[in-house]
Parts: sequence; structure tokens; C-alpha cells
Amino acid sequence: MRVLIVDDESAVHEQLMTLIPWEELGWEVVGHAYNGEDAKKLTETYRPNLILTDLKMPLLDGLGFMSWLEKSGNAAKVIVLSGYGEFEYSRSAFLLGAYDYLLKPIQESELLVALGKAVDQIRRDTLSQSDRINEKAVLGEGLTLKQDEFLTQAIGASLTDENEIVVQAERLMLRLPENGYAAIAVRFLDFEEQMQARYEGDRTAFYFAARNIMREISRSSSLVFRNLRQSNEFVLIKSLSDKKANLMEPMLSKLQRLLDEGLKMRSVIGVSTCKQRISKLAAAYSESQIALESLKIAGDLKIAFHDPLSASIPKGTSTMEMLWSDIGLLFDLLAETGSLRDNDKLIAKIEQAFHEKTIEGTSVSEWKQAMSDLVRKIDPYPMNEDMRILLNEVKASVQAVRIPYTKELLLKWTELFMARNADAMKSKSGKPLIDAIKKYIDENYKTVSLDQAAERFYLNKNYFCSLFKNMTDVSFMEYVTDLRMEHAKRLLANSNLKTYEVAEMVGYSDQRYFSQVFRKHTGTQPTQYRQNKSNKDDQA
Repeated sequence: MRVLIVDDESAVHEQLMTLIPWEELGWEVVGHAYNGEDAKKLTETYRPNLILTDLKMPLLDGLGFMSWLEKSGNAAKVIVLSGYGEFEYSRSAFLLGAYDYLLKPIQESELLVALGKAVDQIRRDTLSQSDRINEKAVLGEGLTLKQDEFLTQAIGASLTDENEIVVQAERLMLRLPENGYAAIAVRFLDFEEQMQARYEGDRTAFYFAARNIMREISRSSSLVFRNLRQSNEFVLIKSLSDKKANLMEPMLSKLQRLLDEGLKMRSVIGVSTCKQRISKLAAAYSESQIALESLKIAGDLKIAFHDPLSASIPKGTSTMEMLWSDIGLLFDLLAETGSLRDNDKLIAKIEQAFHEKTIEGTSVSEWKQAMSDLVRKIDPYPMNEDMRILLNEVKASVQAVRIPYTKELLLKWTELFMARNADAMKSKSGKPLIDAIKKYIDENYKTVSLDQAAERFYLNKNYFCSLFKNMTDVSFMEYVTDLRMEHAKRLLANSNLKTYEVAEMVGYSDQRYFSQVFRKHTGTQPTQYRQNKSNKDDQA
């Protein structure tokens, strides 16, 4: 189909070329005219099927051009684009055979609808039904994409002004909820892997089918759109007349079952509390995400409702967090000293962290937090461009909760890291490692032993002793003893504890042995030290 654009403003020509996917539709823009006289010449030369024209132009205005067009016998459909909203202008245009009349500034949704209607009529007798369906589908996809873009901005807090949200929704023919509503996030699991395995990478077909299922289940009381910031997520804005989000559970269970059966794609669903103002769309979406991340990764529950009270309860350190903390320590050990005796230890630890039994019972938010902490730890390490790209992929995969893919990426990064630093690691000072060891000793000085410390930091015992001595100028046992004695002196000076009680509190079960060590360290017995300290305080 041939199209002619007529307008004296070059910006309008540029806008129309950007808004409409002409080539994808199989349409050809045969010319650009900037006044009615040029439009006449181009019309005679190219015989366009569709003409988009302004009304006010130099030499010959739009009404004059349309009058000529009517007399010429040309059957082109005309859509008028004008900044004039007065009745007389529109009446004159329609009397001259205008198919539609749109006001500037041009709204994408209105133009897409007008083009769809005009093209359908133009080709009714010249195109096959399949061709007409294809063109309407492309135009419909354009409008749907504009709606998705707008709603994605709204839930992402890019749009917060309520009046602006309402106005833009009207332009895009979206019916916003008038009373209460909830945001429902539907996230598909193992999305990229399943997309390749089941759909051969055809995202368009999958998105089309998923959207239809959600619209059918939620009916007219919901807005259904794809979150363009997440490839695996749709969002429903569901009207709630009763203001009770949990009453939707039967409907959501049915939706989840149909998605699983119809698309062969597992999903999880997070639901916000009820909101009244449309300006709270971003807050509602945020609550749906919090609800999603409260779900257990390997649990049976797949629908979560946001609970403000439970969300505010602080959580303790999980097994997952402790495991990833150990992995971070191994990375530091490897990076700073090269003293990890067997690189397979790190690989095995990562494998353990991703094992089903380890993940079972861990929430999405806990897993993401533990992984994010590790990424922040290794992010400052020196790395080449390939490693940096790979680490950025790890970050994105963590946010998308692609657990198997995250494991694959992290293992690749670890192998590159070990290969790149194989020689350079040997010359590192090891200070961060020693600081970590000293912190560990400080926290466990009552019970820590050389074997425990060496095992905790994955070091050969002899190497551990040598490294510690070189970095601190004292042996491991001297450091532990000094620490215990300093604590003992504070207890003797500032409490009425018996000597045997002080001994137990700093790690000695034998009071006599404690007294011998204390005398060697301070030059006096514990009781004498307390007396001397007391006398000095009295004199002061």
C-alpha cells in the first residue's frame, strides 16, 4: 500500500515516520509534500492509497487539496491531521470526503486506530482475509506496546502525578480502576530456559497466549500488561470493590493452573494490599514484589499476599547467608594469598550452595540478598573485560531469580578468576585474610584452637602458622594468649568475680594453669593484680 504524507512542518513528517512501522506492515511512504501544490503533483505521480494531510499550509491548503482530490477521481482515503478543533474545519473536511480527522499533537493510539480502520476499508476488496488480519494485528500490537510502556512507567514510579496518569490512560484507551484495586505480579519460572526448550525462542507467541489467558480469567475488571523491565513478568491491576485482596485466591489459583497447563510454564504470583488512589500504582507493585520474594524457592506455596506486619519483622542470619559468607571468604583467600590448597574446594562449595537441599526452605529474598552480598564482595576484584561482562550477567540473573543459570554463570566466572590469578595470587600480602582471621579469633578467643582456625580458613596448619607469624610478628598461640589475658585483666579490675570464674570466662578450665599463664604474662598473680589495681584506684 502506498502512503503520502502532506504537512508544512518537517517535525510532523519525522514523527509519523517514527510512530508507524511502515516497512513491517508492508506499506511504502511514496512521498513527503509540504504544501497542497506539491501534494497534487505527488498524487498524480504515485497514485497513493492513503493520504495523511494537514489543513493549514502555504500555496494550497488542505481543504483546497482535498477539493482537487475529489474532482480528480482519486480513490485515496484521507486522514486529516490538524491543530484546528473548530467545527467548521472538521465539517468542511468531512464534506470533502475525509475518512477521519485527528487533532494535533498526534496521539499514537488514536492514529493507530484510525489507520487500522482506513486500511481495513481500503483493502477490503483487494487483499485476502489473512493479509487484512496480519495488518490489523501489527497495528494492534503497536497500541498494546504503547499501553505496556505507559503502565510499566507507572509501576516503576516514572509517573507519579495522578492527573497525568489519568490523561495518558485516556489517550491510550485504558480504563483505570475507579475504586479500590490491587497489583498482581505474575512471574514465570525458568523463563529463558523454557522459552528455548518449548517455544524455540518465539517470545511473541508466548506473550500473546499468556496475555489472552490472563485477560480471559480476570475479565474486564483488570488491566493486563507486560512489565517491559522484566522479560518474565506480567502485571494485573485488578479492581477490588470489597477491598479484600485475599478473596481473589480462587481466581488466582485457576489462573496459575491454566498458565501451567496451557503454556507449560510454571509461575508464581504476588499480590499487593488494596489501594485507593491511582497514584499509588508504584507502591502497589512494590508490595507485589515483596510478596513474591517472601515465597520459598522450593516450597509448595506459589501465591503470596503482601503482609505489612510480617514484612517489618527483622530476620536472623540464614543457613544460606552463612554458606555464601564462607564462599566469599574462600574468594578472598584465593585472591589475596593463593593459599587455597585445592581450588576444587571453592567449586564444591558453590555446588553445595545451589543444591536443592540447601535452597529448600530459603525464600527468594534471602537467596537474592546472599547472592548480592557475594557479588558486591567480588565486584572490586581485578578482572578482564570477559569477566566483567560475565559478572554483569550474574547480577542480572540474580535479579531475575534464574537460579540454574546463575549457578552456570558464577562457575564460569570462578574458573576464569582462578585461571587469570593463578600466578599473581602468590605475591599478594594476605592482609585482608589476616584481618578476617584476627576478627574470627577475637570473636571466639575462649575456645578457638589452631586446628579450628586453620580449618575455618581452609589453610594448611603449617602454612597458617607461618602466614600469621609473618603478618602479625607473633605466633597464633601468643596472639590468643595475649587476648585472653587482656580480657582477664579487665574482669579482675572491674568485677568481684572469683579467680576460677575469671579463668572460665576467658577459656581456662584449670584455675592453677590460668594463674601460671597470667603471672607469666603480667608478672603477678591474679589476686595480687586485683589488689594492686584497687590500691591505684584508691590513690587516684
